[in-house]
Amino acid sequence: MAIRRVADISARENFRIEPVPGLRAMTPRRDPVEPVPVGTYVAVVFRVTGYDPDCDGSLMARLAGVDANGEATGWEESAVGLYPESTWVVDGPGELDG
Repeated sequence: MAIRRVADISARENFRIEPVPGLRAMTPRRDPVEPVPVGTYVAVVFRVTGYDPDCDGSLMARLAGVDANGEATGWEESAVGLYPESTWVVDGPGELDG
């Protein structure tokens, strides 16, 4: 299994500032570029921030997305089940830099 980071597509996106038609305003624009092909498997790292009981008494995780340095990205999820068939545990986000 090869683990690698998603490629930096910023140069291919052709970022630019364009006028808004009919207004005296400018807006940012980018060309749509798929960072990886459709069908690619990706892994996004989350930190477990706590647990809440589900209706049957089992615990559901509260998660916070983190970047490669372990800093919060602002993406939060709640009521997530953690199961051996679909969840991997790493010591930190840097562990994925195989």
